[in-house]
Amino acid sequence: MRLALEVVLCIIAAYSFGVIFNIKGKYLRISAIGGGIAWLSYKLLLMVGMENNLSFFFATICFGVYVEVCARLYNAPSTIISVCAMIILVPGYGVYNTFYAFLTNDYTAGVRNGISTLMIAGAISLGLVFITTLFRRRKTNDILGKIINSFKKINKNSDEDDDIKIEDF
Repeated sequence: MRLALEVVLCIIAAYSFGVIFNIKGKYLRISAIGGGIAWLSYKLLLMVGMENNLSFFFATICFGVYVEVCARLYNAPSTIISVCAMIILVPGYGVYNTFYAFLTNDYTAGVRNGISTLMIAGAISLGLVFITTLFRRRKTNDILGKIINSFKKINKNSDEDDDIKIEDF
């Protein structure tokens, strides 16, 4: 129950950041769901017993794949969708603790928190670079394009039968 509440709150937070960043329409909903996916995957990986930094890395990969697929599916730049989803994983609390420790002259805790925060930030950036590089390859784009086109054809055929469209999701 707590995990579901956390995911819903992360979706609301990502949606709110999207409003602040002036993201419009369906991209706002897509990026908010991406924030929920990022947090859900992070928490599930922690529950499985994975280390914190690796959990951030693989959570970034999970929402990065979601962002890249949605960007291709809706013909949008991936940065529009990824900005709000990425906000959820940013280690702001670690930065706060680092600066607080330095301001209270607890340099040992400040260095420990700072290194941990930098490792988390590095894991997030490496996850994004990995997925972005993978999806920018021509071969991956061709494969993904074929999958999306076949999905659109299936959706187009089913549109004749009922009124549900892929844009509704």
